[in-house]
Amino acid sequence: MPVFNVVQRKINKRGEGPLYVAFRVDGKKVEIPVKYSIAPSDFDKKKKRVKQSCPFHKDVNLIITNIIARANDIFVKYRLKNLDLTETAFWCEYRNPCDYTSFFDFCERSQQLRFQELADGTQRHHRSCLKILRSFKQTINFDELTTDFFRRFVLYLRNKRGNKEVTVAKTLKSISIYVNEAVRMGYLKENPIKKIPRRGYNETTAQYLLEWELQALVNLFNQRILSETYQNVLEFFLFMSFTSLHIGDARDLKIDQIRENEIVYMRKKLKNVRPKFISVPLSEPAKAIIKRWVGTRTEGLIFKGLVCDARINKYLKEIGSMAGIDTVLTAKVGRHTFATIFLRETRDLNTLKSIMGHSNIKQTLVYAHVLDEDRQEGIKAFNRFSV
Repeated sequence: MPVFNVVQRKINKRGEGPLYVAFRVDGKKVEIPVKYSIAPSDFDKKKKRVKQSCPFHKDVNLIITNIIARANDIFVKYRLKNLDLTETAFWCEYRNPCDYTSFFDFCERSQQLRFQELADGTQRHHRSCLKILRSFKQTINFDELTTDFFRRFVLYLRNKRGNKEVTVAKTLKSISIYVNEAVRMGYLKENPIKKIPRRGYNETTAQYLLEWELQALVNLFNQRILSETYQNVLEFFLFMSFTSLHIGDARDLKIDQIRENEIVYMRKKLKNVRPKFISVPLSEPAKAIIKRWVGTRTEGLIFKGLVCDARINKYLKEIGSMAGIDTVLTAKVGRHTFATIFLRETRDLNTLKSIMGHSNIKQTLVYAHVLDEDRQEGIKAFNRFSV
């Protein structure tokens, strides 16, 4: 039988080091991460256990005990079958636990908790992506989740399903959430999707309006020549262009969320994931739109009686044509237009990140093309010098 040890590795800047369960398989050293770091003073090297001075000593010691028991079961299984246990065979057994019949079973159980934190639309997207993966292969074991497997899956998405690169990237991104969870729980060593190149996929493709195009829509609105429904849709779009709100957040906006010079709301997309209030300063045109829709009301939704999202996007395409705009108008173009104009005027990525409600500056960098365009214009100033 193997000799199991608990070892602590390199101490980080916080004065803590990660714990591993170490032993040998077929003469080769194997270390299974406990995925918990503690101070050296909280680790009993002789007993190979976490001391009571650590607040979570019972839980961490239980994790260590379970890892040893699980590894030991594999050794016993192979010994009873009179089979040689290699390092490769051990990891295949360890990462294909009997807790789950397949990767899909793991995903379904993970969703029971994860779906409590996700909006309905996101839940539907996750189910759809996993359904597509299942159409590629009905049953998938953990040891089948390799880079080559996902390369074949990407080819299936491109060639068999005819998906565009953006759709391929979004599908992989959603599946990767569950693969990362499997890595976190020790069923996989690493996420093989990370090694898949995203061919032709560029996240800096947000459609937006130039200032003259936005002005053309404002002019069309002020002419009052559209039907009431189209006029309301255009005004709603202009509000999103002046505030950065997503269509769902703008729909849900209530009168009591309006302060004198700002909107305070919580992004629908992040309500159960990273809940935080977002403050958006109000420009004069945004205030004027709110005033027209609210009238003398003191409570309830600001935008009442709007058509559904699909009709809004349908009507916006027609409105864009009427205004002589080549860009295909959708509700999301309004949000991107706000970001582009704001960044061009302020050069302030951090403030834009705050207003947009982004959790990571990488999301805001989607609009950095504005800064690059202005940099190119600045360089042209030197063209007037002859050398």
